[in-house]
Amino acid sequence: MTGALMLVEVFGVVGTLDGRVALVTGGGTGIGASISARLAAEGALVAIGQRTVAEIEQAMVAGLGAAAGLAVDISTREGCRTLVADVVERFGRIDILVNNAAVTGPPAVGSFAEFDDDRLDLLIDVNLKAPFRCAREALPHMAAGSVVINIASVAAYAAQVDAAAYVMSKAGLVGLTRALGFELAPRGIRVVHVSPGDIMTGPGPDVSADDQPWARRTPLGRRGRPEDVSAAVAWLCSSDASFITGSGVVVDGGWISY
Repeated sequence: MTGALMLVEVFGVVGTLDGRVALVTGGGTGIGASISARLAAEGALVAIGQRTVAEIEQAMVAGLGAAAGLAVDISTREGCRTLVADVVERFGRIDILVNNAAVTGPPAVGSFAEFDDDRLDLLIDVNLKAPFRCAREALPHMAAGSVVINIASVAAYAAQVDAAAYVMSKAGLVGLTRALGFELAPRGIRVVHVSPGDIMTGPGPDVSADDQPWARRTPLGRRGRPEDVSAAVAWLCSSDASFITGSGVVVDGGWISY
């Protein structure tokens, strides 16, 4: 039994997404890979979007259970249109759109006074414009009961050092979630966000030791794991969350309440 299937059984929701078509941007790496695997384990037909063919090949080899992998640069309007069109051509519709792809880490960090326009443009194009565009392109192919999930961040709620552009993009994504939740509700389409805190997506300390800064600032005393985020995404996609829209879930171990 795989770890992903074991996690699904623990939550008791195996097969809750049988036959639904899900598109996960950035779905082959990090948090996105965990989201793709979780949705596939619950029966969804998952299409993952990544920027390069190499990333898609690595994702498919990793065995995430994806039904399709598409190499598209969503920092452009045409890229968003192409990605959605390819998924619709293959599967006929989109039931779940997870806007997960984002510019994060060192490329997203820098002094406000020294943050150049090229980096700013790329960050906003990927973190904010792409979710808007992908949702707009997907809308004609989404029926009542569909859901758009935006992967935001605790940065939308709390300032972080040298992250003005990133904070702005994620706060904007939470605002977009609220606005679309209101606007698309008459169509029966829900729009929600998941806002992760510090998530351990690669090698590094689990910050269970007292000398690690995130341990001191996170009441639960550890870093989050991709599975913590994908579990929230899967629940929000399910019928158990059918009365939730325009808002979201913060997955941060209590960090923003500290």
